[in-house]
Amino acid sequence: MLTFLLKRLALAVPTLIAISFLVFIVARLAPASPVEILLGEKATPEAVARLNHEYGLDKPWLVQYADYVWNIVAHGDFGRSFSRSQSVSEMIGRDFPVTAQLAMTALLFAMLVGLPVGALAALYHNSWFDRAAMAVVVALVSVPSIVLGPLLVLLFALRLGWLPVSGWDTPVHTLLPTVTLGARSAALLARFMRSSLLDVLRQDYLRTAIAKGLSRGRAVWRHALKNAFLPVLTVLGTNFGALLTGSFVVETIFQVPGIGYESINSITKRDYPVIQGMTLLVAIIFILVNLGVDILYGVIDPRVRSQEERA
Repeated sequence: MLTFLLKRLALAVPTLIAISFLVFIVARLAPASPVEILLGEKATPEAVARLNHEYGLDKPWLVQYADYVWNIVAHGDFGRSFSRSQSVSEMIGRDFPVTAQLAMTALLFAMLVGLPVGALAALYHNSWFDRAAMAVVVALVSVPSIVLGPLLVLLFALRLGWLPVSGWDTPVHTLLPTVTLGARSAALLARFMRSSLLDVLRQDYLRTAIAKGLSRGRAVWRHALKNAFLPVLTVLGTNFGALLTGSFVVETIFQVPGIGYESINSITKRDYPVIQGMTLLVAIIFILVNLGVDILYGVIDPRVRSQEERA
């Protein structure tokens, strides 16, 4: 297992380098520079040149990228925001816990809703519950959070007055952002859980266990659910990464003070260090989540663990 982890971590290094370089280049290909946005249209050439020199933007791109990578590797320094006069590391330390909390609560909501609904839909296949659940699943998968969020605000905040429109101060404030962010993931989990459990219920070993006297409920609980959960585990891992990036839209809708809200502002202001730092952070989280999913595969299924040991 240790060898497997070291191999995966070694493969993560070139991936992060490629992502950082791509984001570095794409950010600078966007029209208008951060200096032009900060100084405005009436800025003098002297003021533009001075600020470009202060930020190091007058250097060749490859030199800027080499300096950026060296500062990260040698000093753990992601640079300073052009518009906020604050280090990116400080911004991440302040805002990321909020985004992580939102993503975790959305994932928990998705699991508590999606997994039971998918399992029940599989157990009562072709029943009215199965058809109703799958209809709701299709609807939620089709509606993006940028549409669902305002609809929930209109209904529960403006019309009924039950929940606040925006903010992140109390548990009540977290309800609408959590449901908005986790609704699509809950639908995906329900669909995958239903499909996976239906496949397991048709296996010979489960029919044999029931034929030997084990009740259907115990057979499903002891054997089917564990095997059906393995494909769903991959969806859980990828969904957590998607929830972190999807929270950018939700944070903007509900004014949640996380990295997503800051990232959207940094993109509009061409704040290169913030864009690069937030993207690298999300990439690192994606890699760690996928690594964690691989480890859980080995813990849940001994066959996967034995294959890794032989490799």
